[in-house]
Amino acid sequence: MRILESFLLLSLIGFLICFFTQYLKIKKWLLYTSVIFFVLHWVVEGVRWQMYFGYTTLLISLLLYYTPNIRKVVRVLLGGLGLIITIISIVLCILMPVIEFPEPSGTFSVGLESLYLEDKTREETLSKEKGDYRKLKINAYYPSDLGITNPIRYMGHGYAEAFVESKGMPSIIATHFDLTKTHTQKSLPIIKNKQLPVVVLSHGLLWNSEMYTSIIEEIVSQGYVVFAIHHTYESFLTEYQGKQIKWSQKNIDKMNTEVDFGFVKKKMDLALNTKDEQGNKAAYELIHYLPYFESLDRWSDDISFVIDQLILLNEDSNSFLYQKLNMDQVGLLGHSWGGAAVVQNASVNKMIKGVINMDGAQFGRVIDTTLKTPLLVMHADRNYDKFFTPNFYVYDQVAKNDYYLATIKSTGHANFGDLGYWSKIHSLTETGEIDPERMSYITNQLILTFFNKYVKQQPLEIKRTFTGKEYPEIEIIKN
Repeated sequence: MRILESFLLLSLIGFLICFFTQYLKIKKWLLYTSVIFFVLHWVVEGVRWQMYFGYTTLLISLLLYYTPNIRKVVRVLLGGLGLIITIISIVLCILMPVIEFPEPSGTFSVGLESLYLEDKTREETLSKEKGDYRKLKINAYYPSDLGITNPIRYMGHGYAEAFVESKGMPSIIATHFDLTKTHTQKSLPIIKNKQLPVVVLSHGLLWNSEMYTSIIEEIVSQGYVVFAIHHTYESFLTEYQGKQIKWSQKNIDKMNTEVDFGFVKKKMDLALNTKDEQGNKAAYELIHYLPYFESLDRWSDDISFVIDQLILLNEDSNSFLYQKLNMDQVGLLGHSWGGAAVVQNASVNKMIKGVINMDGAQFGRVIDTTLKTPLLVMHADRNYDKFFTPNFYVYDQVAKNDYYLATIKSTGHANFGDLGYWSKIHSLTETGEIDPERMSYITNQLILTFFNKYVKQQPLEIKRTFTGKEYPEIEIIKN
């Protein structure tokens, strides 16, 4: 809870307790104090929906104090109601806090510019408009020497509300997100006289790039440029030159239409329980059966297109990226669906020096390729004897360079991003019990160590680093 809202709620509880006693002066000053804290809270911190019950208690308190002739039974009921709903406000504030992201530990501040790219070689198959081409918004996060004075708000402009709506929940749950200040500022000057390593980020299906703020800010503070793609119609909400574009429900439904889930379960069980050629065949057949090729091909093509455009922007004297990018140092980072997409791209794109998949199931055509790019896979904490993922089968078959698998204890699928900060109700966010700040630290250290080794070509020992006492949550295997 924030300081002023804590003092407000505590002073209201004190007033209601004293209301039924003879301490008239204390009662009066507690009420006045509550009013002062409310004004300060409103002006300094900003109101949020979790406090609505507390605001109601303030109205009840004013009513009780200034209308002493109310019948005693009504006074008792109102006072009891005020205590109950104030406690409810306290619980809601704790369970759904105003997010505070860790301060980035690197040397640089984080600047942000948006790029709007259109691929004239690809028609947009998910749009209702005929003759529409594939359009992408890219958030370009870059290091700056100038300090932050006007940080952007987290998930503003209706993005947070749109995300919870995509999960079938009321939008009011996320209306407090714009109270969170990030460590990023728009249009800061990019650092001078230095070419920067590049990371291209691909988000999860029905997520967007802003939901990885805790990761992006740390990477950029260490001197990388992060180009975060919004995969149009498969992000829950994106924006293209002022026009907001929601996800395509038709496309999401298409990926699950006419799927024989009985057949899927049979193949999964066979792949899990048969550790021989028959199990491998079942996994192979399942990968080719599921209708995920079209979407993953589209995302991989998005990544290739963005990289091609970065090469052009790096040579364009009118671009703020002019001669700022080291296109010989390019890494890919993805989560969930985006994790599968970046590995698929790395299997065919020789420019990629290292690729990281954060808990993405490797469906799609990677199984029929050879992956020569170094690979780091992060897995959530599951019982993989009972939980099927194609990753073990696929990567054992195709990875021909260094391949690391890191399982992080007490994590869920959504811990590889910002959702761990959103709420302490883990079932609401599909996160594990791990502390979100600790998760950010572990994830960022894994990412930076891997990219420093393979993108920047620094002599680092990844497995030895993360199997020490400093990282008891990590189980890492190198193949």
